[in-house]
Amino acid sequence: MHDSLQRGPVRRRGFVGFAIAALAWPLVARAQKQGATPRVIQLGPVNIPGQIDRTRELLAELGYVEGRNIQLEFRNTAGNADALPALAEEIVRKDRADVIIAISTPAALAAYKATQTIPIVAFAAVDPVASGLAESLARPGHNVTGIAVFSEETTVKRVELMREVLPRAVHLGTVTTKLTSGATSLTPVLETGRKLGFAVEAINIDDPANIAKILSPEILARFDGLVFVPDVILSAHMAEVIEVVGLSKIPAIFAAPDWVANGGLMSFGPDFADAMRHLIAQVDRVLKGAKPGDLPFERPTKFDLRINLRIAKALGLELSPTLLARADEVIE
Repeated sequence: MHDSLQRGPVRRRGFVGFAIAALAWPLVARAQKQGATPRVIQLGPVNIPGQIDRTRELLAELGYVEGRNIQLEFRNTAGNADALPALAEEIVRKDRADVIIAISTPAALAAYKATQTIPIVAFAAVDPVASGLAESLARPGHNVTGIAVFSEETTVKRVELMREVLPRAVHLGTVTTKLTSGATSLTPVLETGRKLGFAVEAINIDDPANIAKILSPEILARFDGLVFVPDVILSAHMAEVIEVVGLSKIPAIFAAPDWVANGGLMSFGPDFADAMRHLIAQVDRVLKGAKPGDLPFERPTKFDLRINLRIAKALGLELSPTLLARADEVIE
């Protein structure tokens, strides 16, 4: 009986909160009908080169012209993941936003903690149900929807690919930053590594300013290979990461094809360009009046394996014909 008495008020508060949120959704649609220019704010931990332009391009393809029928603002915390909650609260408190685009799970969680009424469209690396952003993938139920990458699954695949590349390797390092080390569970990665005969060690870059130090040849010398977890902070420092990893002569596999195009050995992961297109399509639906809680979280359907054969040869690697045949692109 005591239990039921305790739960009653909680359910009532939840209902009141839900009712307030439900009343808020028509306000966005009504603003559109009354001719107000919708304001979209993109929140992330860092500015990834080219990403802002990509957001503008995808919105333009859907008929949104900045300054005419949409207002855009891009906010980030310069790589400081701990500052995301404060920035999200500032955006909610001071800025008029019709939609918040949250890049990364920590950004989405910060935005969701700051507001349960403003629609949030998130690019989430981990399971949005497990992280508390959604009640289910099919029907999120809150004010958050978006794209869910499930990075643990693709990182496990990168570990498996590294075993194909390095059949006799023992020591494997998984590279994260503070952004992903807390939000992403490495347990499946560690378990897969052990099953494949790897001794897996996490390498956490606590501050982007320490990339050269933490990934120095002296530190990486004890590893046979490196597996990178999808991380927007690392993506923002791609050129430096590729350079310092190259100095160590350690084979590494990354999460996106841009890394291979810029001198990385291999990449495997979702087609992020396609996923971003789907994300902006959801922003469009929300701006037209759809409730995020009714829009399913989408999972990427396209995955991409890239191999830089020139780098493989420089590292003295003999890649199997079957692996090369599976690649979506091989750079000669």
